[in-house]
Amino acid sequence: MRRLLPLLVLAACGTRGSLYTSPLKPLPLVATQGALVQVVPQTNRAVVVTGTTPYTQTVTLSSGARAAVAVPGTDTVAVLTGAPKAPTLDLVDVAGLSATVLETPGFFDTVTFSPDGRFGLLTYVAAARGGQLVARNLNEVGLLDTASLSLRRLQLDTESLAPRSVVFGPVEGARRLVAVTLERGVAVLDALHPEVPTRRISVRPQGSTGDTPVLEAVFSRDAHWLFLRVSGQDDVVAVELGSEVGAPVSASVNFVAGGRGLADIETAPEGTDDAVLAVYASSKEAFLLDARGIQDNHRRLSLTDVAAHVARMTGTTVLLWNEGSRTVTAWDVKDGRSGVVALDGVASAPLVVPALDKALFPLPQVSSSAGTGPALATVSLTDDTNRVRLHLQGVQLAQAFAASAYDAQGQRLFFSVAGSSTVVSMDLRTLQLVELALDATPQRLFYLPGTDLVAADHGALLGDVTFAPAGTSDRAGALRLSDFALSGDLQRPEDAR
Repeated sequence: MRRLLPLLVLAACGTRGSLYTSPLKPLPLVATQGALVQVVPQTNRAVVVTGTTPYTQTVTLSSGARAAVAVPGTDTVAVLTGAPKAPTLDLVDVAGLSATVLETPGFFDTVTFSPDGRFGLLTYVAAARGGQLVARNLNEVGLLDTASLSLRRLQLDTESLAPRSVVFGPVEGARRLVAVTLERGVAVLDALHPEVPTRRISVRPQGSTGDTPVLEAVFSRDAHWLFLRVSGQDDVVAVELGSEVGAPVSASVNFVAGGRGLADIETAPEGTDDAVLAVYASSKEAFLLDARGIQDNHRRLSLTDVAAHVARMTGTTVLLWNEGSRTVTAWDVKDGRSGVVALDGVASAPLVVPALDKALFPLPQVSSSAGTGPALATVSLTDDTNRVRLHLQGVQLAQAFAASAYDAQGQRLFFSVAGSSTVVSMDLRTLQLVELALDATPQRLFYLPGTDLVAADHGALLGDVTFAPAGTSDRAGALRLSDFALSGDLQRPEDAR
């Protein structure tokens, strides 16, 4: 009878699976510390699934839910709700099964949170077009303070359309800078002092008549510098920021030259102040660039192969690679030591684990004495007297690497392979593998640190998730829940608050 009820509901709602007069389109699952949350706009419900019991719980939402984002490090989900002329934001407390509704200053499309979850910036997406609205001010943003539950409208005052990205600076004593990258320059605001006007910073290379689109932005560790990678330029734009508090931040712009074909920038390692990491694909070089452009302070590494990405590891060591290449390079930017390893196949996007000095590269195809097929390559960094040694270990896979989830505290990787219902747990310290066979193929994997559970989403429209204790091979502890998108009272949207 449990399986029959959803079928009867869908049958009564129309042949295309509609709920009353609107299609049933639950938003993608969102993971908090201890639960999965499924927002269903058609029922104005947030369905909370913990996996610790066979029951689900619901929270009533405002109508018009269109996007849901987990607040980092919490059991709260932010849901953009409301109508174009009466927009709202619902903050869903998963543990308390309640929602706090805030009026928003605009019908925003998305929200980006700081890593600590203290602040969120609500912004527009130009391509969204605003639905029923005939005019939108794409230069306005909404600043959410989750501590005070306040939401304030800010004006960026630029000629650009909607922001391209939002980057939060590190926590400082009396301020928290936020960079909003734009098609024309960048805007900087202070989240702790929203009453202070936003500072708009122009990025105009020599000989240019207009601002250049910003592709990437990173703050220095002390927020004294904001580094930009901009379209069509090999120079890194180094913006020196003043120390003002309670006043618009001052800014001095400098263009710092390195190699050719700037592909990536990254915050410099600790102990290398007033500098930025930069990788150049065309000239096959990596630099630690002095922020003020003093050539004698630059540090350079000539690469044996193209690299387009850089990541910090422990200490002053960084890792460089290129998706589509076999070469991985490690470089200690302080003493100049380096090392290179060749993978057995072409690399895909890796999982980098700086705390363990490791990176895991999914390889779609390798050829070895063990046969031909996909693999997962682990690159570990160790110190040697004259170089940084890279140690390569491989894990053979039956099929291509598919879904994955990461336990940062326990240093475990959970993954599945294409076409298989098995979830593999890998201890990243020892590379020990544990397999758990499920009843269906995972489409996505989640790790819930609050309950130490792995959740496998099987991709069904009405919800179908298997929960299991992390790292186990015993199916006895697994719990599969399905059809939970219909949990709670089924009501028409116009009947909801």
